[in-house]
Amino acid sequence: MIFPKVKFIPLNRYKIFMVWFMFLTVGWVTPLALAENQASPRESPPTNEEFLRGTLRALLEKTFAEFPKNTSDLITLKAEEDRPENWLVEDELVNFLLSLNCQVSLSPVDSNRNLAESKWLYYRIIDLKLDYPKTTRKGFWGEKSVTRKAWLNLSFREEDKTTGKVLWSQRGQTEKSDAVKNNLIKSLNNSSYPFLCPSPSRDPLSRFVEPAVVTTVVGGLVYLFFANR
Repeated sequence: MIFPKVKFIPLNRYKIFMVWFMFLTVGWVTPLALAENQASPRESPPTNEEFLRGTLRALLEKTFAEFPKNTSDLITLKAEEDRPENWLVEDELVNFLLSLNCQVSLSPVDSNRNLAESKWLYYRIIDLKLDYPKTTRKGFWGEKSVTRKAWLNLSFREEDKTTGKVLWSQRGQTEKSDAVKNNLIKSLNNSSYPFLCPSPSRDPLSRFVEPAVVTTVVGGLVYLFFANR
């Protein structure tokens, strides 16, 4: 009985094959298995300012759903505390009130002017934050994707200017997130305002996989060096 010849891989080639197999397993297959599912990054995402403005508009629409508007009243806006984000909130608040056909002022007017009843509308920023809380990538060699998230918590109060009577009070909270490509972060940030220029978090996968890959490759090379002597 004739048996087919079996070709064995030489020992040294087998060792090399095993080292490269371990490298591919740790450096490619493992990250793919551990990669988290997330929304695909947008090709042309809005800037951080546009993203925050959109989140703020959604909050105003929800919070002012039962606002007692009167187009004959003059509403004067006033921040309850000085914060660097006030200009952004004030700008969106003015545009929103104007869209409701309200009369809006940013500073007190002369009481002798012939105007209808005037009211104060106070706003307070309890929390306004934009951050990149998570960085991920598809596989070890894949493109990095960053989660962008906005948190808003604001309070509003309308008072009669003459009597000081509270006419309306409401608090609004919301959050919104999307995914953006890591290489676009610089163009999305606005370095003129720190709250529009957060720093992304480090990719947690790279923290564990990169040392594992280096250790595997170096260890394999050292093994081959001594095994072939």
